Amino acid sequence: GTSATTFSPNDATTRAQIAAIFYRMAGNPAVDGKNSFTDVPYGPGTAWYYDAVTWAQKNGILAGYEDGTFHPDDPITREQLAVVFYNYAKFKGYNITANGDLSAFTDAGDISAWAQEAMKWAVGSGLMNGKGNGIIDPKGTATRAEVAAMLHKFIENNKLVPPVVPGGDGGAGGTGSGGWTQ
Repeated sequence: GTSATTFSPNDATTRAQIAAIFYRMAGNPAVDGKNSFTDVPYGPGTAWYYDAVTWAQKNGILAGYEDGTFHPDDPITREQLAVVFYNYAKFKGYNITANGDLSAFTDAGDISAWAQEAMKWAVGSGLMNGKGNGIIDPKGTATRAEVAAMLHKFIENNKLVPPVVPGGDGGAGGTGSGGWTQ
């Protein structure tokens, strides 16, 4: 959440927040070396998102801009988010064969060339749907609610949590491991 008692579902999700979400899903792995972004301060502990952004770049999950910047505080667009999910799925070896039809969206022509494949996959796998009125809004900002819904679907699609056993422990397994399973 954005505080101990609020989630702020309609707020924009920043690029740094997305890097942190996927870094945490990967288990907060150790990060060595630098990233190449001129606007991400060097060194662990210099910015709350440093390790996450560096990990995301080194593993091909999230890229920066042509001018060498990352823009950590910029809102992530829906097409950028689709690419991040797609790249993470490839990184983890998950199924990326879904291929949705974008022609039903009146603004499909607004999808950047570099995001086409990821957007088709996101639509085909059910991660991303239109926003009503026949639009997919590729350049629009991804809200916290949209990211949460996509994460939920991604977790279900890839079976990243143990099944809930009727009368059981809610899937915790009693081992204390909890969290992601893959």
